[in-house]
Amino acid sequence: MFNEYSLISLLAALTSFFIGNFIYFRNPENSLNRVIAIFSVMVSFMAITEFAYRLVENPESALFWLKVSTLWPLIPAIMLQIALIFTNRGHILKNKFAYPLIYGPALIFILFGFTTDLLIGPPILEYWGWTYSIPENPIIYYLFSAWTVIISLSASILVFSYYFKAEGMDKKQALYLALGLFTPLILSLITDFIFIELSIPLPEFTQTMLTLGLIFIVYGIWRYNFPLLTPTLAAEKIISTMPNFLLLLDRKGRISKINKSIISQLGYSEKELLKESIYDIFTLENKPQLEKAIKNGESFNGECTIISNSGKAVEVLINLAPIYSIIKEPTGFVIIGTDITQRKKALQEILESELKFRSVIEQTSDGVALANHRGEIIYWNRALENITGYSKEKVTDRYLYEILYKMMTPENKELISEEKIQKIFKKAFASSKIPNKLHVEEKVIMRADGDFRDTQVTNFFLEKTNPSLFCTVVRDISDKKKAENILKNSLKEKEVMLREIHHRVKNNLQIISSLLNLQTNYVKDEEARDLFKESQNRVKSMSMIHESLYQSRDLAQVDFSIYISRLSSELFSSYGVNFNQIRLETSVEKINLDINTAIPCGLIINELLSNAIKYAFPHQEGVIKINFLQKEDLYVLEVSDNGVGLPDDIDFTGTNTLGLRLVSSLVDQLDGTIHMDKTKGTSFIMEFPELEYEPRL
Repeated sequence: MFNEYSLISLLAALTSFFIGNFIYFRNPENSLNRVIAIFSVMVSFMAITEFAYRLVENPESALFWLKVSTLWPLIPAIMLQIALIFTNRGHILKNKFAYPLIYGPALIFILFGFTTDLLIGPPILEYWGWTYSIPENPIIYYLFSAWTVIISLSASILVFSYYFKAEGMDKKQALYLALGLFTPLILSLITDFIFIELSIPLPEFTQTMLTLGLIFIVYGIWRYNFPLLTPTLAAEKIISTMPNFLLLLDRKGRISKINKSIISQLGYSEKELLKESIYDIFTLENKPQLEKAIKNGESFNGECTIISNSGKAVEVLINLAPIYSIIKEPTGFVIIGTDITQRKKALQEILESELKFRSVIEQTSDGVALANHRGEIIYWNRALENITGYSKEKVTDRYLYEILYKMMTPENKELISEEKIQKIFKKAFASSKIPNKLHVEEKVIMRADGDFRDTQVTNFFLEKTNPSLFCTVVRDISDKKKAENILKNSLKEKEVMLREIHHRVKNNLQIISSLLNLQTNYVKDEEARDLFKESQNRVKSMSMIHESLYQSRDLAQVDFSIYISRLSSELFSSYGVNFNQIRLETSVEKINLDINTAIPCGLIINELLSNAIKYAFPHQEGVIKINFLQKEDLYVLEVSDNGVGLPDDIDFTGTNTLGLRLVSSLVDQLDGTIHMDKTKGTSFIMEFPELEYEPRL
């Protein structure tokens, strides 16, 4: 009698049978595929028996099909075999006792099922159709149940332990195998054994659950490519995913198989190319070469042009090779092609770039040499031939350090050996780094003809090349060195002349000072004598400036701290100052002044110091102070004393005395300011900038 439960069993049988065929033909050479396929067919067969005994109308027919279903003990045994193979323990099965231990108990239970009523009891009719009952003597039934649980648990432990240890793809494959084999088994044990023991009437769903598990396995095969790959399956995968073109030809050169790259990159469909001649997609220029290779059963390697479906020419590098039969006769050909269109385009751009580079480098006046990663010269331009006297033909493929050593002067060769130069360059090439002494330097080189040239040598690595190239740029600076030497000699001559001028000016001023001193001896009037003496001191102050300049290393600057010390000592000596009565204190920073600023500043100090010596201390002791410092862009000069001071009604800017009028005039000449403080004695404070040099005509 027909019912919906028997229909479920029939559907499970058909699905399992289809899955078994899919798994087997997916990879028939693999043992795991074959065992899973047998397992699927076995599940399909058990589902058919389940369909049959549910559908029959009398207990005799139901008992027959239930007896047939006692082949079920094979299923746990096959599951254990699958677990051993999948977890890489297939070597256990090579043991002569392995199969008897796995399948022996199953065959014994099957024998009990066929010949006795000890494995299953008489059929009983339920609402889903006929089903089995537990035998009156259930010992064999319970032994079978225990054995099924033990075998199933053993297989489960193997797969799950493998799952927890595996990584990546292996872990995912193990998960789907576990779900496919053991989850349905656990559910069927609950429905087919536990519920029966508890007298809960439910239809047995073991075969249906196993069919559902097989669906998990099929998904795993499709998603993660398991069971294990064989060379055939791997080859199919490689062919389908390889970026190169692949075509299989028969003996006459007709296309029998293509891969996806042909379709995606050339725009052809499989239907358009199969059975077509290979010559139809190559240009006419390539046809003779291909015909010769196919006719003679030979290999061919070379660049060809394929015409795409859109008519575009695609440059390819092909490898055509014959496929031989067992008797060494060619049965067909395989063509593997690589699209080199972009490569050729890039190569063309490189060639054009190199031509531009050579054109520019050949026109430059600087010598340029390139060496490869071994230090061998690969480029030597025309300018370097002119600078060094070595032709490109003589130096190409020779070591760069060897040529550079030849160009060293005899003096430098005495300081360093060729072996030392070799070590320096090898170290630089090994690290692609330039030592400081190799980077940029000026050196005298000896040309091939023995002449000497002054050069500037720059060394560096072209880091964007692979491997790096070493570049040496040599600039001939002989004319520049000659001009520098001429300029240096000219400067030396001008320096000597300038020192001589200062020396003569100092001598002339000293002569004037001596004449004034002599003239003083003929002057009887004391006031006149003082005037002569003041003029003599002024001349001396200027003479000392010129003396300081020609004695200094720097002809443009005077160390004013030394000058102030000498000038004050000279004035104290000139006026015969008693150092016990008048004491001089100075606070002077080390400041250099040019002659334009130094002479008027010296005259100012001369006038103010002379006035202090003569008038500040008529009958008393005292101190004269000179302070000189720089404050930002201004110089600050202070000359002060603690003597009697000037009368309150005297305006020093409008006085008729020559000294103070001269001071005011000199301060104006310095573009400075001056003010007087009479709080304690007399103090003159001046601020002025350093005068810029103005060219004289």
